[in-house]
Amino acid sequence: MPRFFCILLSAVLLCGAVSAAAQSDDAGADPRKTADAIIKEAGRHLGKPYSYGANGPQSFDCSGFTCFVFKKSGYTLPRSSADQAQAGREVKGGYDKLQKGDLVIFGGRAAKKSPGHVGIFIATDSLAKSFTFIHASSSGVTISRVDEPYWAARYLGARRILPDFPKEAKAERERFSLSDFFLGRSAAARDSVLNAVQDRHILLFPDGSWAFVDEDGKYSEPPGDRDFILNADGTWRTDEASSAEFYTVRSGDTLSKIAAQYETTVESLRQMNGMTRRATLKIGQRIRVR
Repeated sequence: MPRFFCILLSAVLLCGAVSAAAQSDDAGADPRKTADAIIKEAGRHLGKPYSYGANGPQSFDCSGFTCFVFKKSGYTLPRSSADQAQAGREVKGGYDKLQKGDLVIFGGRAAKKSPGHVGIFIATDSLAKSFTFIHASSSGVTISRVDEPYWAARYLGARRILPDFPKEAKAERERFSLSDFFLGRSAAARDSVLNAVQDRHILLFPDGSWAFVDEDGKYSEPPGDRDFILNADGTWRTDEASSAEFYTVRSGDTLSKIAAQYETTVESLRQMNGMTRRATLKIGQRIRVR
């Protein structure tokens, strides 16, 4: 074999060994932390514009976005959505089998059954009947729900790029949807919800006050400078207290009209009030506007 090709072959084998070692080191990492890092990185780009063929960081197309985000955590994905639909391992079963950081695959605009769009799975609702995902859509980087009609008609499945999360022992608790919570259909829903951000339980009292429930069952009052906030994706968080202002919905009101009146945006109103894009206003409903 000519000396040049021997040197070339040795270099290729050496690169392969380095790559394998890097994958081996990553395999020992906590996949949950890696998934959190992926979602956090994806969230940094919310609102950035869509541009076909763009790889970021100023603009993205759908597969360029997933490539960019996963690359930050050391994972190289194929460039096209069709190839990403074959990457990793297939996730079999319902939405409850998905884990944070999975790639979710959708059909294209013209061909619903052929992979044409990808996003990154965030979380299911408490009944595992829907889930949120972050993606570069035609309107820019955003968070959507799979039960929105356009996405529901095109969902094809999911692919797992990260290692499977290790199983956790979880205490059984009553499952309920956010609508059950707000309408008071469930005693558990009225009393307590899981704070997905801090992994602590929160007890809500009839007067609107609340407290943390610690692991030993004792209550911890929240700091006076914190507010309790429902995110649009169904998770809860605490944030710095503000002089909250509310508005009571009247006949003829729309989110757009209310947003204009209070010099804010429709998306901001949705986030402050935990509304999905399909939510409708009801006369007499009290919503937060600031």
